[in-house]
Amino acid sequence: MIKAIFFDIDGTLRDFTETGIRPGTRQALNLARQAGILCFVATGRHLLEIQEENLLDDLEFDGYVLLNGSLCLDGGLSVLYEQPIPVSQVEAMLALSQELPFALLFMEKDAMYVSRVTPELERLQAQIGTAIPPVEPHMERGLKHPVYQMIPYIGDENLSLLSSCLPLCDITRWHDGGAFDITPKGGSKSLGIQKVMEYYGFSRDQIAAIGDGYNDIPMIRYAGVGIAMGNGNDQVKAAADFVTDPISQDGLLRGVEYVVAMNRRLSE
Repeated sequence: MIKAIFFDIDGTLRDFTETGIRPGTRQALNLARQAGILCFVATGRHLLEIQEENLLDDLEFDGYVLLNGSLCLDGGLSVLYEQPIPVSQVEAMLALSQELPFALLFMEKDAMYVSRVTPELERLQAQIGTAIPPVEPHMERGLKHPVYQMIPYIGDENLSLLSSCLPLCDITRWHDGGAFDITPKGGSKSLGIQKVMEYYGFSRDQIAAIGDGYNDIPMIRYAGVGIAMGNGNDQVKAAADFVTDPISQDGLLRGVEYVVAMNRRLSE
């Protein structure tokens, strides 16, 4: 029986191309709750983005796996788990950003800031429907304050360079390229989910995960029931137990209906 569902945000709970939350998304969450299933967010986003950009409107959740699993909160926003990036890797990223002209975003627990504004940063932030973070002239603050995720707005051809400079980090390409999520080695949405499961007393076969992007693959593979959105890429779909419709066709609702129907069959 599935007792909890972990939802990605972009391309799953909300559409990049729309403002506000689709009625089908609200129906999906209401259906899950009526079936006694807890609902969690699992995202690469920062809580500040979710709150200040009003990405999820008035939707309420039982907890949050943020920054690709590096920071996990309960429904009251108390920390359940945290894993900052090693300072040596923050230092290496700062050095690289001095050599190459790319924008660099640091995400702390209660702050996020960027080194500079570039056309690529402006393009990608507009693409995901999020404002440009404040510019921080002294990025070295990241050496004194824990950083949970770094995002260099840099082309895909630089992946090998990033990998060689950051051996203690995991590097995940953005859905359409142009930037990378950089998190502590071994950290992922699946690890964050595992920490939340430990807190709530769930087992793997009692959770489902729904997403569409590269950073969703670990949690889709890890969950007892992994669901890929129809708008996801082929790698995400290949990792899933079930592929639902695209978000534009209320695929999230179809995905939750699949889970609820499965629970119903198991209870009969």
